[in-house]
Amino acid sequence: MAYVIEQLINGLAVGSVYALIAVGYSMVYSILYLINFAHGDVITFGAFTALTMLVIGVPIPVALFLACVLGAALGMTVERIAYRPVRYANRIVPMISALGAGLVIASTAQAIWGPEVHAFPQVIPRWSFELFGQLIPFQPLIIIAIAVVLVAIATVLLDYTRLGRATKCVCQDIHAAQLMGIPINTIVPLVYAIGGFLGVAGAILYVTYFNAVYIQMGLLATFKAWSAAMLGGVGNFHGAFVGGLLLGIAEAFSVVVVGSAFKDGVSLVFIVLILLLKPDGLFGERTTARS
Repeated sequence: MAYVIEQLINGLAVGSVYALIAVGYSMVYSILYLINFAHGDVITFGAFTALTMLVIGVPIPVALFLACVLGAALGMTVERIAYRPVRYANRIVPMISALGAGLVIASTAQAIWGPEVHAFPQVIPRWSFELFGQLIPFQPLIIIAIAVVLVAIATVLLDYTRLGRATKCVCQDIHAAQLMGIPINTIVPLVYAIGGFLGVAGAILYVTYFNAVYIQMGLLATFKAWSAAMLGGVGNFHGAFVGGLLLGIAEAFSVVVVGSAFKDGVSLVFIVLILLLKPDGLFGERTTARS
């Protein structure tokens, strides 16, 4: 029983990381119906920046916050350079533009930090405490708590502020929102910024949990986060978060059943089974295509 509880906590911790990154994808998709292919490289750059600041002695809270702010700034830069000029072009054009931006960011990161795997400092201690006679790991609980708080703040921002109301209007119809006077060239970059901030926060939690940061983690993060977004319902903010949690739990228990070598395959089979029953995801809604 203790082992099951430990795996559940670990699954929720990893799932929280996937969820934070997936929320960034889902927010961008809900507005432009486009996948931000540069998102994985943005969060990788942010994680490496956090590593550098920690190594040179910047206080942990300051270093992590500044890295997340850098992720927000990079997200806005990608939107301005790669997406805005081709916003109304054929859908394949923004995708190629974003892939190019991602390659530039990844190449820059590799030129600065190299292709090898770097150890990431333990910013969250690996303590354990006893509860009802069972040892409970401390680090996964902190990761879960941080993820929940960040998503709660983003939820309040999107549901109870003028920015959130404007964002929902843009999500419904970007052309009508522009005609009604909503500054879409301000709203869209801010959405990219929120996605970048949350994504880098998720990446930092990821490298803290696995104690490693490397260039290729952006591709892995893209794969996992997009899978989580599909599971919860692409374009659904809260669905992406729940999808990330479910994906993390599925991976954790697949390790118990079939071993770590097959965890990715088992989790994807789980997603396929869900999508066969609900093609739009657990919380997705069927919408008509925009003209």
